[in-house]
Parts: sequence; C-alpha cells; structure tokens
Amino acid sequence: MNCCRCKCCGCRLRRRPQNPNQQYCHRKDCQNMRRRRWRRAKLSSDPAYRGNQADSQKRWSEENPDYWRRYRDAHPAYVARNRELQRGRDRFKRDLGCVAASGGLLAKSDACPSRSDTITVYYELLPAQPANLAKRYASTRVFQLIPACSIDFMANSRSCKETTRGTLTGGSVSTTVCPRPSP
Repeated sequence: MNCCRCKCCGCRLRRRPQNPNQQYCHRKDCQNMRRRRWRRAKLSSDPAYRGNQADSQKRWSEENPDYWRRYRDAHPAYVARNRELQRGRDRFKRDLGCVAASGGLLAKSDACPSRSDTITVYYELLPAQPANLAKRYASTRVFQLIPACSIDFMANSRSCKETTRGTLTGGSVSTTVCPRPSP
C-alpha cells in the first residue's frame, strides 16, 4: 500500500497510482491549500508568471472600475465591519502619536534608564585589498559597548531579568574593570 499523511490536514491518504507523489488528500480545503502553495511558489520563482498575473489583474480592474462600490452597496455588514476596524486603527495611530510626542518610551521601558552607561563607538569597515575576497564593500556599523565595571550589565549576571543589554547566551566574559566615562 502506498499511504502517507496529507500535508494540510494530516489525515492518512492512499496515493493514486496516476500520481505516486501525491501529498494532499481529496478534501476541498486541502486542494485549495495545495493550489495556494503552488501559486505562491510560482509567483516568487517565475517573473514571467508574476508579470502575466499583474497584467491580468490590471486589465480586469480597468474593465470593472466600479466593482468595489457595487460590492459595498450589496454587503452593508462588510462596510460596517470595515469602518469599525478602521476606527480602531485610527485610534491606535492617534494614541501612538500621543505617546511619541510626549517622549514616552515604547520599547524596553523597563531597561533601567538610570544605569545607562553605554558608550557608542563608530567603526568604519573598509574594503579588503586582495581582489579574490568576496563582499569587499565599505560599510559603517554602530556598536554600543557596555562597561564591565557595571555589575548589572555583565554577561554572566542574572540579577535583573528585565535588563536585556549585555546578556549573552554562553561564551566567556572578560571581567576587567574599565574606568567609567567622564561626564
């Protein structure tokens, strides 16, 4: 018997002799999932197919310019739900703008700003001279160094769960004491 599990629903299926590589069962949802996955893969790998699909959609929208107006007229529940969701998105944007304007921190507000002893250092990575090296392009990166003298920022310190800076998983840590930056 040539049996396997459906990639969509996980049910057992007996492969048809005409299709020995069958991976999806006969159910409508599973077949739709198979088609969606095939289409997504085809769109990402085949530029000609992607272009044909875009042209087809453009032609259809030019031939049916009032489709969405007619759809909204025929489906008032869709319109009401969309308006309610849009109000929520607008409220979120408004609240986010108020927080940003007030100077509030949105991310990592629990990171102990009073212990912010970071030093920002700019390194410029220059192209390598030998011609046989790959990726020789110049690039600028920003690194924030955390002084080892600050016990809370040492990588092997477990004193504060909320402090995420300086916590490294595994590896050794240099415990040499560095001078604090002058104000």
